[in-house]
Amino acid sequence: MLLVIDSGNTRTKWALVDSAGVMQAPAVCLNADLAISTLKQAAQKADQVLIANVAGQAIAQQIAQLVTPLNAHFIVAKQQAADVINCYEQAEKLGADRWASLIAAWHIHHQPTLVINAGTAITIDCLTTDESNKGLFLGGTIMPGLSLMQTGLTHNTAQLKMDKGSHLAFPLNTQDAIETGCLNAAIGAIAVMHNQLESICGLPPKLVISGGDASTIAGVLMAHIKVDEKRVMILENLVLQGLAILKKEYI
Repeated sequence: MLLVIDSGNTRTKWALVDSAGVMQAPAVCLNADLAISTLKQAAQKADQVLIANVAGQAIAQQIAQLVTPLNAHFIVAKQQAADVINCYEQAEKLGADRWASLIAAWHIHHQPTLVINAGTAITIDCLTTDESNKGLFLGGTIMPGLSLMQTGLTHNTAQLKMDKGSHLAFPLNTQDAIETGCLNAAIGAIAVMHNQLESICGLPPKLVISGGDASTIAGVLMAHIKVDEKRVMILENLVLQGLAILKKEYI
């Protein structure tokens, strides 16, 4: 049994994957709660573990201790793996979570795809095909996530408060203005990358969206870029799926 772990900036997710590639018992906790989570119990049911960690060295060490005596394998992006080519200037500098997400998205669609992870940060990555029909990662962007944008705004201004607002066409109060402005910023960034990828590919790309704000973004996004909802897929455990595919590359 393989244990796959996705340790992000705020939360850690994990699941067991059987020999047929079926994911079982997915779980999640805040990074601050790892010590009291069920990760250790999950590790006791596995014989191998593969980890995508972007939460720093201290979290990496904590996870390694929790999965003992298993040998903790932490993935680092490569120039090529699982039929996906990585065009990053320094392949290993691409975030492990982004790399695993690209791998998963390619194996889902095998066609041009915009891969969006909407969590603490929002990453927007462009995936197309090369002449040999492999996946080709062209590049992507990173921006603050919705909560991070709102928190940064309210913490650095004297008269703005962090109250929940609504996304509206024409906001008429401060809370709605903040909510709408931050969400519009994310939608605008995604729309730009979508249009650029479409211009390269010659056809509308698929969209795969993961992360805590995936549903929030998807609902507004489809209205603004006029994309067919059949081309949009929301996946909760995209990184974990990618890790399962990458097992033979790293273990």
